[in-house]
Amino acid sequence: MSKKLIFFSLIFTFFLAKNSFASIALIRDAEIEKFLHNLADPIFHAADLNPKNIKIYIVNDDSINAFVSGGQNIFINTGLIRKFKTPDALIGVIAHESGHIAAGHLVRSAEGTKEADGAMLLSYLLGIGAAIGGSPDAGMALIAGGSQSAQRLYMKFTRTQEEAADQHAIKYLDKMNYPADGLVNLLEFFESEMVGYKGQLDEYLMSHPVSRKRIDLIKVRTADRKFSDRKINQRLQKQMNVVLAKLEGFTDNTDQLLAKYKNQNDAEANYIKSIAFSRKGKIDESLALLDAIIVKNPRDGFLFELKGEILFSSGRISDSILSYNQALKLLDKQDAELAKISFATTILSLKENDATLIKLAIERLIEAKGTEDENPFLFKQLASGYSKIGDEGRSFLALAEFNLLIGEKEKCQKYAKEAKEKLGKSEKMELLRADDLIELAKGEKEEKEN
Repeated sequence: MSKKLIFFSLIFTFFLAKNSFASIALIRDAEIEKFLHNLADPIFHAADLNPKNIKIYIVNDDSINAFVSGGQNIFINTGLIRKFKTPDALIGVIAHESGHIAAGHLVRSAEGTKEADGAMLLSYLLGIGAAIGGSPDAGMALIAGGSQSAQRLYMKFTRTQEEAADQHAIKYLDKMNYPADGLVNLLEFFESEMVGYKGQLDEYLMSHPVSRKRIDLIKVRTADRKFSDRKINQRLQKQMNVVLAKLEGFTDNTDQLLAKYKNQNDAEANYIKSIAFSRKGKIDESLALLDAIIVKNPRDGFLFELKGEILFSSGRISDSILSYNQALKLLDKQDAELAKISFATTILSLKENDATLIKLAIERLIEAKGTEDENPFLFKQLASGYSKIGDEGRSFLALAEFNLLIGEKEKCQKYAKEAKEKLGKSEKMELLRADDLIELAKGEKEEKEN
Protein backbone atom coordinates (compact mmCIF):
# COMPACT_ATOMS: atom_id res chain seq x y z
CA MET A 1 0.00 0.00 0.00
CA SER A 2 1.29 3.45 -0.87
CA LYS A 3 2.82 5.42 1.98
CA LYS A 4 0.94 8.44 0.68
CA LEU A 5 -2.35 6.93 1.80
CA ILE A 6 -3.92 8.06 5.03
CA PHE A 7 -4.92 5.46 7.61
CA PHE A 8 -8.07 5.63 9.69
CA SER A 9 -10.36 2.77 10.66
CA LEU A 10 -11.97 3.14 7.25
CA ILE A 11 -11.62 6.00 4.76
CA PHE A 12 -13.51 6.03 1.50
CA THR A 13 -12.87 8.19 -1.55
CA PHE A 14 -15.05 8.14 -4.62
CA PHE A 15 -16.37 10.16 -7.52
CA LEU A 16 -19.70 11.77 -6.77
CA ALA A 17 -21.11 11.01 -10.19
CA LYS A 18 -19.87 9.37 -13.38
CA ASN A 19 -19.63 12.69 -15.18
CA SER A 20 -17.94 14.49 -12.31
CA PHE A 21 -14.25 15.06 -11.72
CA ALA A 22 -14.77 16.27 -8.14
CA SER A 23 -13.96 13.63 -5.55
CA ILE A 24 -15.18 13.56 -2.00
CA ALA A 25 -13.75 11.61 0.93
CA LEU A 26 -15.69 10.23 3.86
CA ILE A 27 -13.85 9.24 7.02
CA ARG A 28 -15.07 6.38 9.21
CA ASP A 29 -13.32 6.55 12.55
CA ALA A 30 -15.08 5.26 15.66
CA GLU A 31 -13.27 7.63 18.04
CA ILE A 32 -14.17 10.74 16.05
CA GLU A 33 -17.73 9.51 15.52
CA LYS A 34 -18.12 8.90 19.26
CA PHE A 35 -16.91 12.44 20.01
CA LEU A 36 -19.35 13.99 17.54
CA HIS A 37 -22.25 11.95 18.90
CA ASN A 38 -21.30 12.94 22.46
CA LEU A 39 -21.71 16.54 21.29
CA ALA A 40 -24.78 15.95 19.14
CA ASP A 41 -26.98 13.46 20.99
CA PRO A 42 -28.00 15.87 23.80
CA ILE A 43 -28.91 18.38 21.08
CA PHE A 44 -30.98 15.80 19.20
CA HIS A 45 -32.83 14.95 22.40
CA ALA A 46 -33.48 18.66 23.03
CA ALA A 47 -34.87 18.90 19.49
CA ASP A 48 -37.10 15.84 20.04
CA LEU A 49 -35.13 13.98 17.38
CA ASN A 50 -34.12 10.35 17.79
CA PRO A 51 -30.29 10.16 17.75
CA LYS A 52 -30.49 6.63 16.33
CA ASN A 53 -32.23 7.99 13.23
CA ILE A 54 -29.61 10.65 12.48
CA LYS A 55 -26.37 9.73 10.75
CA ILE A 56 -23.29 11.89 11.10
CA TYR A 57 -20.77 11.73 8.25
CA ILE A 58 -17.23 13.11 8.49
CA VAL A 59 -16.00 14.68 5.26
CA ASN A 60 -12.25 14.93 4.72
CA ASP A 61 -12.20 18.53 3.54
CA ASP A 62 -10.26 21.50 4.92
CA SER A 63 -13.05 23.98 4.15
CA ILE A 64 -15.14 25.07 7.12
CA ASN A 65 -18.50 23.56 6.40
CA ALA A 66 -21.36 21.48 7.71
CA PHE A 67 -24.62 20.64 5.97
CA VAL A 68 -27.67 18.43 6.06
CA SER A 69 -29.06 16.45 3.16
CA GLY A 70 -31.21 13.49 2.20
CA GLY A 71 -33.36 13.54 5.31
CA GLN A 72 -31.62 13.15 8.66
CA ASN A 73 -27.99 13.10 7.51
CA ILE A 74 -25.50 15.61 8.90
CA PHE A 75 -22.16 16.09 7.15
CA ILE A 76 -19.31 17.77 9.06
CA ASN A 77 -16.04 18.76 7.41
CA THR A 78 -12.73 18.09 9.13
CA GLY A 79 -11.94 21.75 8.45
CA LEU A 80 -14.75 22.80 10.76
CA ILE A 81 -13.62 20.41 13.49
CA ARG A 82 -10.06 21.70 13.29
CA LYS A 83 -10.81 25.42 13.00
CA PHE A 84 -11.99 25.94 16.57
CA LYS A 85 -10.12 24.32 19.47
CA THR A 86 -13.10 23.99 21.83
CA PRO A 87 -16.43 22.15 21.26
CA ASP A 88 -18.48 25.39 21.34
CA ALA A 89 -18.61 26.09 17.60
CA LEU A 90 -19.34 22.47 16.74
CA ILE A 91 -22.16 22.34 19.28
CA GLY A 92 -23.60 25.57 17.85
CA VAL A 93 -23.40 24.30 14.27
CA ILE A 94 -24.98 20.93 15.13
CA ALA A 95 -27.78 22.74 16.99
CA HIS A 96 -28.34 24.93 13.93
CA GLU A 97 -28.39 22.00 11.51
CA SER A 98 -30.75 20.14 13.85
CA GLY A 99 -33.01 23.18 13.61
CA HIS A 100 -33.16 22.76 9.84
CA ILE A 101 -34.12 19.10 10.27
CA ALA A 102 -36.73 19.71 12.97
CA ALA A 103 -38.29 22.63 11.05
CA GLY A 104 -38.65 20.58 7.87
CA HIS A 105 -36.51 22.96 5.82
CA LEU A 106 -35.01 20.08 3.88
CA VAL A 107 -38.37 19.10 2.47
CA ARG A 108 -39.30 22.63 1.47
CA SER A 109 -35.88 23.41 0.04
CA ALA A 110 -35.99 20.26 -2.06
CA GLU A 111 -39.26 21.09 -3.83
CA GLY A 112 -38.71 21.01 -7.58
CA THR A 113 -35.28 19.41 -7.22
CA LYS A 114 -36.12 16.44 -5.02
CA GLU A 115 -35.40 13.86 -7.69
CA ALA A 116 -32.05 15.35 -8.66
CA ASP A 117 -30.93 15.82 -5.06
CA GLY A 118 -32.07 12.32 -4.18
CA ALA A 119 -30.11 10.83 -7.04
CA MET A 120 -27.05 12.86 -6.06
CA LEU A 121 -27.19 11.73 -2.43
CA LEU A 122 -27.71 8.15 -3.53
CA SER A 123 -24.67 8.42 -5.77
CA TYR A 124 -22.75 9.95 -2.87
CA LEU A 125 -23.56 7.15 -0.44
CA LEU A 126 -23.30 4.31 -2.93
CA GLY A 127 -19.87 5.59 -3.80
CA ILE A 128 -18.69 4.34 -0.41
CA GLY A 129 -19.35 0.78 -1.48
CA ALA A 130 -18.03 1.28 -4.97
CA ALA A 131 -14.75 2.59 -3.64
CA ILE A 132 -14.11 -0.12 -1.10
CA GLY A 133 -15.17 -2.83 -3.50
CA GLY A 134 -12.45 -1.90 -5.93
CA SER A 135 -9.37 -2.51 -3.82
CA PRO A 136 -8.29 -5.33 -1.51
CA ASP A 137 -6.49 -2.78 0.68
CA ALA A 138 -9.52 -0.55 1.14
CA GLY A 139 -10.58 -2.22 4.35
CA MET A 140 -8.03 -0.14 6.22
CA ALA A 141 -7.93 2.99 4.12
CA LEU A 142 -8.41 4.41 0.69
CA ILE A 143 -7.98 8.09 0.09
CA ALA A 144 -6.76 10.20 -2.79
CA GLY A 145 -7.30 13.68 -1.44
CA GLY A 146 -9.92 16.01 -0.07
CA SER A 147 -13.17 17.02 -1.69
CA GLN A 148 -14.00 20.20 -3.42
CA SER A 149 -17.60 21.36 -3.69
CA ALA A 150 -19.28 17.94 -3.46
CA GLN A 151 -21.25 19.17 -6.45
CA ARG A 152 -23.50 21.20 -4.14
CA LEU A 153 -24.81 18.08 -2.49
CA TYR A 154 -26.02 20.10 0.46
CA MET A 155 -29.22 22.17 0.46
CA LYS A 156 -29.23 25.92 0.13
CA PHE A 157 -31.37 27.78 2.62
CA THR A 158 -33.03 31.21 2.57
CA ARG A 159 -32.19 33.90 5.09
CA THR A 160 -35.60 33.36 6.69
CA GLN A 161 -34.88 29.66 7.13
CA GLU A 162 -31.44 30.46 8.53
CA GLU A 163 -32.91 32.80 11.13
CA ALA A 164 -35.53 30.17 12.02
CA ALA A 165 -32.83 27.50 12.41
CA ASP A 166 -30.89 29.91 14.64
CA GLN A 167 -33.92 30.29 16.91
CA HIS A 168 -34.37 26.54 17.09
CA ALA A 169 -30.68 26.24 17.97
CA ILE A 170 -31.02 28.80 20.79
CA LYS A 171 -33.99 26.85 22.18
CA TYR A 172 -32.06 23.57 22.16
CA LEU A 173 -29.01 25.16 23.78
CA ASP A 174 -31.24 26.74 26.45
CA LYS A 175 -32.60 23.30 27.32
CA MET A 176 -29.01 22.14 27.76
CA ASN A 177 -28.02 25.28 29.72
CA TYR A 178 -25.32 25.81 27.11
CA PRO A 179 -24.24 29.17 25.64
CA ALA A 180 -24.69 30.14 22.00
CA ASP A 181 -21.26 31.78 21.96
CA GLY A 182 -19.79 29.13 19.66
CA LEU A 183 -22.43 29.70 16.99
CA VAL A 184 -21.92 33.48 17.25
CA ASN A 185 -18.14 33.11 16.94
CA LEU A 186 -18.54 30.94 13.83
CA LEU A 187 -20.94 33.38 12.16
CA GLU A 188 -18.67 36.32 13.00
CA PHE A 189 -15.77 34.46 11.44
CA PHE A 190 -17.76 34.00 8.23
CA GLU A 191 -18.86 37.63 8.33
CA SER A 192 -15.19 38.66 8.44
CA GLU A 193 -14.55 36.34 5.50
CA MET A 194 -17.24 38.12 3.51
CA VAL A 195 -15.83 41.53 4.36
CA GLY A 196 -12.37 40.45 3.19
CA TYR A 197 -13.73 38.52 0.20
CA LYS A 198 -11.15 38.28 -2.59
CA GLY A 199 -12.06 35.07 -4.38
CA GLN A 200 -14.30 32.05 -4.08
CA LEU A 201 -16.52 32.15 -1.01
CA ASP A 202 -16.52 29.22 1.39
CA GLU A 203 -19.23 26.62 0.78
CA TYR A 204 -20.85 27.43 4.13
CA LEU A 205 -21.55 30.97 2.96
CA MET A 206 -23.23 29.61 -0.18
CA SER A 207 -25.52 27.19 1.64
CA HIS A 208 -26.00 29.22 4.86
CA PRO A 209 -26.18 32.97 4.06
CA VAL A 210 -24.64 34.98 6.89
CA SER A 211 -25.73 38.51 7.79
CA ARG A 212 -25.06 40.95 10.63
CA LYS A 213 -28.81 40.81 11.33
CA ARG A 214 -28.58 37.09 12.08
CA ILE A 215 -25.67 37.59 14.45
CA ASP A 216 -27.32 40.52 16.26
CA LEU A 217 -30.58 38.60 16.65
CA ILE A 218 -28.77 35.72 18.35
CA LYS A 219 -26.93 38.11 20.66
CA VAL A 220 -30.13 39.98 21.59
CA ARG A 221 -32.10 36.82 22.25
CA THR A 222 -29.35 35.29 24.40
CA ALA A 223 -28.31 38.49 26.22
CA ASP A 224 -30.10 37.50 29.41
CA ARG A 225 -28.68 33.99 29.54
CA LYS A 226 -26.69 33.31 32.70
CA PHE A 227 -24.46 30.59 31.32
CA SER A 228 -22.37 32.41 28.71
CA ASP A 229 -19.35 32.08 30.98
CA ARG A 230 -19.97 28.40 31.65
CA LYS A 231 -16.82 26.35 31.73
CA ILE A 232 -16.23 23.94 28.88
CA ASN A 233 -17.08 20.34 29.70
CA GLN A 234 -13.61 18.97 30.42
CA ARG A 235 -14.51 15.46 29.31
CA LEU A 236 -15.60 16.75 25.90
CA GLN A 237 -12.55 19.00 25.68
CA LYS A 238 -10.24 16.07 26.41
CA GLN A 239 -11.95 14.02 23.70
CA MET A 240 -11.65 16.92 21.27
CA ASN A 241 -7.93 17.31 21.98
CA VAL A 242 -7.39 13.67 20.98
CA VAL A 243 -9.54 14.09 17.86
CA LEU A 244 -7.61 17.22 16.84
CA ALA A 245 -4.31 15.41 17.36
CA LYS A 246 -5.50 12.43 15.32
CA LEU A 247 -6.68 14.62 12.43
CA GLU A 248 -3.43 16.58 12.47
CA GLY A 249 -1.34 13.42 12.51
CA PHE A 250 -3.24 11.79 9.67
CA THR A 251 -3.78 14.76 7.37
CA ASP A 252 -0.83 17.16 7.65
CA ASN A 253 2.55 16.79 5.95
CA THR A 254 4.56 14.17 7.84
CA ASP A 255 7.94 15.89 7.53
CA GLN A 256 6.49 19.16 8.77
CA LEU A 257 4.81 17.40 11.68
CA LEU A 258 7.98 15.63 12.75
CA ALA A 259 9.91 18.90 12.56
CA LYS A 260 7.20 20.78 14.44
CA TYR A 261 7.08 18.34 17.35
CA LYS A 262 10.74 17.26 17.29
CA ASN A 263 11.56 18.79 20.67
CA GLN A 264 8.18 18.10 22.30
CA ASN A 265 7.64 14.91 24.29
CA ASP A 266 4.23 15.36 25.87
CA ALA A 267 1.57 12.71 25.20
CA GLU A 268 -0.23 14.73 22.51
CA ALA A 269 2.97 15.49 20.57
CA ASN A 270 4.11 11.87 20.78
CA TYR A 271 0.68 10.69 19.60
CA ILE A 272 0.95 12.90 16.52
CA LYS A 273 4.55 11.83 15.88
CA SER A 274 3.56 8.17 16.20
CA ILE A 275 0.96 8.59 13.45
CA ALA A 276 3.37 10.59 11.29
CA PHE A 277 6.09 7.92 11.62
CA SER A 278 3.59 5.20 10.65
CA ARG A 279 2.64 7.14 7.53
CA LYS A 280 6.34 7.36 6.60
CA GLY A 281 6.74 3.62 7.06
CA LYS A 282 8.91 4.00 10.16
CA ILE A 283 6.89 1.47 12.12
CA ASP A 284 9.36 0.77 14.96
CA GLU A 285 9.61 4.47 15.78
CA SER A 286 5.85 4.79 15.58
CA LEU A 287 5.16 1.83 17.88
CA ALA A 288 7.76 2.91 20.43
CA LEU A 289 5.94 6.20 20.94
CA LEU A 290 2.47 4.64 20.87
CA ASP A 291 3.39 1.86 23.32
CA ALA A 292 4.65 4.44 25.81
CA ILE A 293 1.27 6.18 25.60
CA ILE A 294 -0.55 2.86 26.04
CA VAL A 295 1.44 2.10 29.19
CA LYS A 296 -0.05 5.24 30.76
CA ASN A 297 -3.54 4.59 29.28
CA PRO A 298 -3.94 0.79 29.42
CA ARG A 299 -7.76 0.94 29.35
CA ASP A 300 -8.02 3.04 26.17
CA GLY A 301 -9.34 0.68 23.49
CA PHE A 302 -8.93 3.27 20.75
CA LEU A 303 -5.15 3.25 21.27
CA PHE A 304 -5.06 -0.51 20.73
CA GLU A 305 -7.26 -0.06 17.65
CA LEU A 306 -4.78 2.47 16.26
CA LYS A 307 -1.91 0.10 17.03
CA GLY A 308 -3.76 -2.66 15.17
CA GLU A 309 -4.09 -0.43 12.12
CA ILE A 310 -0.41 0.49 12.16
CA LEU A 311 0.64 -3.15 12.52
CA PHE A 312 -1.71 -4.25 9.74
CA SER A 313 -0.44 -1.55 7.38
CA SER A 314 3.13 -2.79 7.95
CA GLY A 315 2.22 -6.41 7.25
CA ARG A 316 2.53 -7.59 10.86
CA ILE A 317 -0.77 -9.44 10.66
CA SER A 318 -0.49 -11.74 13.69
CA ASP A 319 0.49 -8.87 16.00
CA SER A 320 -2.32 -6.78 14.51
CA ILE A 321 -4.87 -9.47 15.39
CA LEU A 322 -3.72 -9.44 19.00
CA SER A 323 -3.94 -5.67 19.21
CA TYR A 324 -7.42 -5.56 17.69
CA ASN A 325 -8.53 -8.31 20.05
CA GLN A 326 -7.37 -6.23 23.01
CA ALA A 327 -9.21 -3.21 21.60
CA LEU A 328 -12.43 -5.24 21.44
CA LYS A 329 -12.04 -6.21 25.10
CA LEU A 330 -11.77 -2.57 26.14
CA LEU A 331 -14.16 -0.72 23.81
CA ASP A 332 -17.82 -0.25 24.67
CA LYS A 333 -20.17 -2.22 22.45
CA GLN A 334 -21.36 0.86 20.52
CA ASP A 335 -17.75 1.92 19.86
CA ALA A 336 -16.45 -1.48 18.78
CA GLU A 337 -18.29 -2.15 15.52
CA LEU A 338 -15.64 -0.76 13.17
CA ALA A 339 -12.92 -2.46 15.20
CA LYS A 340 -14.78 -5.76 14.78
CA ILE A 341 -14.71 -5.30 11.01
CA SER A 342 -11.01 -4.44 11.08
CA PHE A 343 -10.30 -7.40 13.38
CA ALA A 344 -12.10 -9.75 10.99
CA THR A 345 -10.37 -8.21 7.98
CA THR A 346 -6.98 -8.83 9.58
CA ILE A 347 -7.78 -12.48 10.27
CA LEU A 348 -9.01 -12.99 6.72
CA SER A 349 -5.72 -11.51 5.45
CA LEU A 350 -3.69 -14.36 6.94
CA LYS A 351 -2.01 -16.54 4.31
CA GLU A 352 -2.95 -19.73 6.13
CA ASN A 353 -6.61 -20.57 6.60
CA ASP A 354 -7.26 -21.31 10.25
CA ALA A 355 -10.88 -22.49 10.43
CA THR A 356 -11.24 -21.53 14.10
CA LEU A 357 -9.99 -17.99 13.50
CA ILE A 358 -12.07 -17.60 10.34
CA LYS A 359 -15.22 -18.61 12.22
CA LEU A 360 -14.32 -16.06 14.88
CA ALA A 361 -13.96 -13.41 12.17
CA ILE A 362 -17.38 -14.33 10.80
CA GLU A 363 -18.88 -14.06 14.30
CA ARG A 364 -17.47 -10.57 14.75
CA LEU A 365 -18.75 -9.45 11.34
CA ILE A 366 -22.23 -10.74 12.15
CA GLU A 367 -22.14 -8.84 15.45
CA ALA A 368 -21.09 -5.65 13.66
CA LYS A 369 -23.92 -6.10 11.17
CA GLY A 370 -26.33 -4.96 13.88
CA THR A 371 -25.34 -1.32 13.34
CA GLU A 372 -23.26 -1.54 10.16
CA ASP A 373 -25.88 -3.29 8.00
CA GLU A 374 -25.44 -0.65 5.29
CA ASN A 375 -21.66 -1.04 5.19
CA PRO A 376 -20.80 -2.82 1.91
CA PHE A 377 -17.29 -3.70 3.03
CA LEU A 378 -18.66 -5.78 5.89
CA PHE A 379 -20.53 -8.01 3.44
CA LYS A 380 -17.48 -8.18 1.18
CA GLN A 381 -15.48 -9.55 4.10
CA LEU A 382 -18.31 -11.82 5.18
CA ALA A 383 -18.38 -13.34 1.70
CA SER A 384 -14.64 -13.93 1.91
CA GLY A 385 -14.94 -15.57 5.31
CA TYR A 386 -17.70 -17.96 4.27
CA SER A 387 -15.80 -18.82 1.10
CA LYS A 388 -12.68 -19.73 3.10
CA ILE A 389 -14.62 -22.33 5.14
CA GLY A 390 -16.42 -23.71 2.07
CA ASP A 391 -19.88 -22.26 2.83
CA GLU A 392 -20.70 -21.23 -0.73
CA GLY A 393 -24.37 -20.54 -0.09
CA ARG A 394 -23.77 -17.90 2.58
CA SER A 395 -20.80 -16.54 0.63
CA PHE A 396 -22.98 -15.92 -2.42
CA LEU A 397 -25.69 -14.43 -0.18
CA ALA A 398 -23.19 -11.97 1.31
CA LEU A 399 -22.01 -11.04 -2.19
CA ALA A 400 -25.62 -10.38 -3.14
CA GLU A 401 -25.95 -8.04 -0.13
CA PHE A 402 -22.71 -6.30 -1.07
CA ASN A 403 -23.82 -5.70 -4.66
CA LEU A 404 -27.23 -4.43 -3.61
CA LEU A 405 -25.57 -1.83 -1.39
CA ILE A 406 -23.25 -0.57 -4.13
CA GLY A 407 -26.06 -0.41 -6.70
CA GLU A 408 -25.10 -3.44 -8.80
CA LYS A 409 -28.64 -4.81 -9.16
CA GLU A 410 -27.97 -7.44 -11.80
CA LYS A 411 -25.04 -8.87 -9.86
CA CYS A 412 -27.16 -8.86 -6.72
CA GLN A 413 -29.81 -10.98 -8.45
CA LYS A 414 -27.17 -13.28 -9.91
CA TYR A 415 -25.51 -14.00 -6.56
CA ALA A 416 -28.83 -14.33 -4.75
CA LYS A 417 -29.95 -16.96 -7.24
CA GLU A 418 -26.64 -18.81 -6.90
CA ALA A 419 -27.05 -18.66 -3.13
CA LYS A 420 -30.46 -20.34 -3.41
CA GLU A 421 -28.89 -23.16 -5.41
CA LYS A 422 -26.17 -23.76 -2.79
CA LEU A 423 -28.16 -23.26 0.42
CA GLY A 424 -29.72 -26.28 2.09
CA LYS A 425 -33.48 -26.62 2.53
CA SER A 426 -33.09 -26.27 6.29
CA GLU A 427 -31.50 -22.82 5.92
CA LYS A 428 -34.90 -21.15 5.70
CA MET A 429 -33.91 -17.66 6.89
CA GLU A 430 -31.10 -17.46 4.35
CA LEU A 431 -33.39 -18.69 1.54
CA LEU A 432 -36.00 -16.08 2.45
CA ARG A 433 -33.32 -13.36 2.45
CA ALA A 434 -32.14 -14.49 -1.00
CA ASP A 435 -35.70 -14.12 -2.29
CA ASP A 436 -35.92 -10.68 -0.67
CA LEU A 437 -32.70 -9.58 -2.33
CA ILE A 438 -33.90 -10.70 -5.75
CA GLU A 439 -37.09 -8.69 -5.32
CA LEU A 440 -35.30 -5.67 -3.91
CA ALA A 441 -32.84 -5.62 -6.80
CA LYS A 442 -35.62 -6.11 -9.31
CA GLY A 443 -37.72 -3.34 -7.81
CA GLU A 444 -34.89 -0.81 -7.69
CA LYS A 445 -33.83 -1.67 -11.22
CA GLU A 446 -37.36 -1.15 -12.55
CA GLU A 447 -37.71 2.12 -10.61
CA LYS A 448 -34.41 3.34 -12.08
CA GLU A 449 -35.49 2.43 -15.63
CA ASN A 450 -38.78 4.28 -15.18
